[in-house]
Amino acid sequence: MRRWQLFLGIELALTLWLFFQIITNPMALTTILVGVFFLFLGARWHRLRSFNVAFGGILLVLGIFINPAIWLILMIAGVFIIMVVTKPGMGFSAWDRKQYVAPVTKEPSEKAGKRTINSWTDRHTISPTYDWDDINMVVPAGDTIIDLGDTFLPKGDSVIMIRKGFGKTRILVPIGVGVAVEHAAFYGTLHFENKDSMLHSQSVTAYSKDYDDAPRRIHIITSVGVGDLELLAV
Repeated sequence: MRRWQLFLGIELALTLWLFFQIITNPMALTTILVGVFFLFLGARWHRLRSFNVAFGGILLVLGIFINPAIWLILMIAGVFIIMVVTKPGMGFSAWDRKQYVAPVTKEPSEKAGKRTINSWTDRHTISPTYDWDDINMVVPAGDTIIDLGDTFLPKGDSVIMIRKGFGKTRILVPIGVGVAVEHAAFYGTLHFENKDSMLHSQSVTAYSKDYDDAPRRIHIITSVGVGDLELLAV
C-alpha cells in the first residue's frame, strides 16, 4: 500500500508539473488548443469529421509530448508496472527478489587478495579463500541483505558502498564493531541505533555510540532512489 501511495504521489506531482510546463510553453499550449478545436469540429460537424478528429488528435499528442514531464511520467509508470505485475514467487519481481551477501573471511595475510562486488544478479557470497576487502555494490532494484555476522573484520576501517535504484537494504553488523553511516535517499527511512530517520531528497550521517573507541570500524555509504536502510547489531 505504501508503494502505491508513493507512486501515486510522484505521478500527481509530475502531472502538476506537466500542466505548468504546458501553460508556460506557448508552442505546447497553442498546439494543444488548436488540437482541441479540431476535435471539437470533428465532434460537432459531420463534414470532414475523420480529418478533423485525426488532425486534432495528432496536434493534441504533439502538444503534450513535447514537454519533458510526460516522458518522466511514463518512465516511472513503466518501471512501477514492471515491478508490480510480475508474478510474485517466480523470481522475476524486483520487489520479491532477495539478494544475500555473506562475506566469510580469514585473517589478512601479508599480501592479501582483493575482491570487489559489483552486483547485478540475485546472490553473491565472498569465497572464504579471499581476505576481506571493501564491498562496492550496484543494485538496480530489489531487497539486499548483507550479513557480517561470520566475517572477521580487520582492525581499522572497512568500507561498504551501495548504490541502488529501488528496494530495502539490511546490513547485519557484529556487536563491538563501530559503525559510521552516510545515507542519501530520494524517499526512504534509515533505521539505526533504534531510531528511524525519514528522508525526502536528503542525506544523513550518523555514528554508533562506540565508534570512536572501537578497534574495528565499518564505514557504510549508501545512495538509493526509493527504499529503506536498516542496520542491525548481531
